[in-house]
Amino acid sequence: MLTGNKGEWSEIYALFKLLGDKQLFAGDADLNKVEELFYPIIKIIRNESGGHFEYELNGDLVIISGGEEKLRIPVKTFTEQAAKLLAKIKGATGAFSIPEVETFMASINWGHIHFLGSKFIKQIIFQV
Repeated sequence: MLTGNKGEWSEIYALFKLLGDKQLFAGDADLNKVEELFYPIIKIIRNESGGHFEYELNGDLVIISGGEEKLRIPVKTFTEQAAKLLAKIKGATGAFSIPEVETFMASINWGHIHFLGSKFIKQIIFQV
């Protein structure tokens, strides 16, 4: 079972949220979202010690490559998982696990919680 603190789970949340929203909004000097200025996300690339994974947006699907076979996951699944994660993050303290999200992570070839700066993840690239 994966355990992490709010910061670690928030990194996974950010990935799911961006894939669900399909765009990255700009912010002003006070970090407020600028609704009319955004960048459509084309692909998120994750390089890690265990391999190279790509999450490509194609209409209402996220096509995940890098595993044994390409996966096609509806964008709305990432939106739903992001909402579940956010609710759990807001209500948690200390280190905790989220089994239902962990199951989804395993289904998309994501077997650990640690993100940048860890021994697993070497690089995350956003193509916009």
